Amino acid sequence: MTPAQPQRLVLSRRRGFDLQAISQALNGLPAKRVSRPGPWGNPFTIEAVMAEMGLSREAAQARAVEAFGRWIAGLPTELAAHGQPPSRETIRAALAGHNLACWCAAGTPCHADILIAIANSVAPD
Repeated sequence: MTPAQPQRLVLSRRRGFDLQAISQALNGLPAKRVSRPGPWGNPFTIEAVMAEMGLSREAAQARAVEAFGRWIAGLPTELAAHGQPPSRETIRAALAGHNLACWCAAGTPCHADILIAIANSVAPD
C-alpha cells in the first residue's frame, strides 16, 4: 500500500468548516495552514504584484507564485522579497506528511503546491 500523497486544500470561512476533518476525509493526513499571516504565507501578494506590474488578478497570482518559487530556491526575483526564506530542511521538518491549506482557489497557482513538493521530497536539494 502506497502512503497518502499530501494535497493542497482550500481554506473557507464557511460556517462549520473543519480543516482537520476535511483533510482526514481526503487522505487520512493532518493539515497545516500555509496562508498569511504566518511563517508559511507567500510574501508576494497578488494585490502588490497587480499594482507593481499592472497585471490582471489571474496573471498576478501566477507571477506571485512564480516569485515565491524563485525566492524559496534562493534565486533572484523581479519583485521585492521580504526577509529570508526558510531552508528546505526547515520546510521538510515542519510540513512533511501534511496536507497544506491556503486561500487560493482550487485549480489556480498556489505557493502551497511548491511547499508540498519541497516538504515531501526525499533528496536534499
